[in-house]
Amino acid sequence: MDTGDRGFDAALVGHMGPLSPPDLKPDLKPDISLLNGSGGGPFSPGNNCGPGSPGSGGFNSVVLQQQNALVVGGALGNGTGQQNLLVGGGSQQQQQQQQQQGSNGGGGGSGPNTPSNITQQYPPNHPLSGSKHLCSICGDRASGKHYGVYSCEGCKGFFKRTVRKDLSYACREDKNCTIDKRQRNRCQYCRYQKCLACGMKREAVQEERQRSSKFSMKSEEINSTSSVRDVVVDRFLEAEQIGEQKSGDNAIPYLRVGQNSMIPSEYKGAVSHLCQMVNKQIYQLIEFARRLPNFSNLPREDQVTLLRSGWNEMLIASVAWRSMEYIETERPPDGRNDGRVTIRQPQLMCLGPNFTLHRNSAQQAGVDSLFDRILCELAIKMKRLDVNRAELGILKAIILFNSDIRGLKCRKEIDQMREKIYACLDEYCKTQHPSEDGRFAQLLLRLPALRSISLKCIDHLNFLRLLGDKQLDNFIIEMLDTPL
Repeated sequence: MDTGDRGFDAALVGHMGPLSPPDLKPDLKPDISLLNGSGGGPFSPGNNCGPGSPGSGGFNSVVLQQQNALVVGGALGNGTGQQNLLVGGGSQQQQQQQQQQGSNGGGGGSGPNTPSNITQQYPPNHPLSGSKHLCSICGDRASGKHYGVYSCEGCKGFFKRTVRKDLSYACREDKNCTIDKRQRNRCQYCRYQKCLACGMKREAVQEERQRSSKFSMKSEEINSTSSVRDVVVDRFLEAEQIGEQKSGDNAIPYLRVGQNSMIPSEYKGAVSHLCQMVNKQIYQLIEFARRLPNFSNLPREDQVTLLRSGWNEMLIASVAWRSMEYIETERPPDGRNDGRVTIRQPQLMCLGPNFTLHRNSAQQAGVDSLFDRILCELAIKMKRLDVNRAELGILKAIILFNSDIRGLKCRKEIDQMREKIYACLDEYCKTQHPSEDGRFAQLLLRLPALRSISLKCIDHLNFLRLLGDKQLDNFIIEMLDTPL
């Protein structure tokens, strides 16, 4: 038979290599905006992972000095939190300002470099007014000396989780990303390397774990809004990344092409491959949910109910986010540089690592309407917003903690948790994108479309008889009972 007579041929479907564990290597970079647009093949997280594990070095010390000068020069130089762009003269400008303050009667006998003078540069209501030290890594308020270095709760928690879980990261740039208060979540590789370069000790984390005594934090450290928010965002990002690292080899055939499936014979091979990939992603979504804050504290029945109801929406959100890489943009033909970008009609959807679906194949399979809705209502909107991986993880958590589902025992607790996730996303948008006033609302506006598209997908699965006989609930329970 000629290849043009088949719907899911290799040219149309894209790269459909076998789904073995190496195909599911983790993409440990949260920011999709840093991907180049060269196209060069389907999105494969493993292909973009640079060498560099948590134990490796290679962090540019010159960049570290420049970033420290930016952070300290900006935070201490003018008292407004704005960065001082004079990288080379940051410390000199500090001393001049401090000496000038001392000569004007604000001294009290302290030298220009004493902690008391640093504190005096801020008004009483300034976030840094009560702190004598800044975080050596990002420049936020330090809550104390952690693992040998003055650092904030966010960088302390990030370093501790990295060491305890032996996590590996990759940088999509030149391993010299700026790590400051606003951008500390954008590159985990460079953030970790900066922790090491600043003197954080891995052995201190291991020794802390062995100690039986626990030390209580000061109340002002616990109440640090930015630190608590940063820790929560890191938890969502970590859950998103670790979930995708799981191979899913033990996934059950919940979706499968059986004898009663309404799939033409020429499509069965490709659709069967797609079902295997979806089954593995369901496995990964359960791993993602298990690592979310407070999810494991819910009754087992509620955990199963939330996962059974939300897996399809979370999966579609991930598909839309992956497909952003394949959406092409172009500037206006008249050459105007007014910030507007034209989005070309998408032709490829990234269903999973090494698996892309072409528009022609979707049309021949009769799912072109779903194809267009996922790309136009979700992926293009995400592309315009430049949604990063942390925001994707938070959106998936909002989908999961849905208190409107019937049969929940702890409806009130689930609703409260969802409100906290809303607040976390709102604060994250304000901090990371202060000039985009409506970003929080625009992200939430994707949820109704996600719900509508997911219901349509379930209708298609039922019509095509792709839902297997295996009980999803039993599989979820088995996974939830497995130790993390």
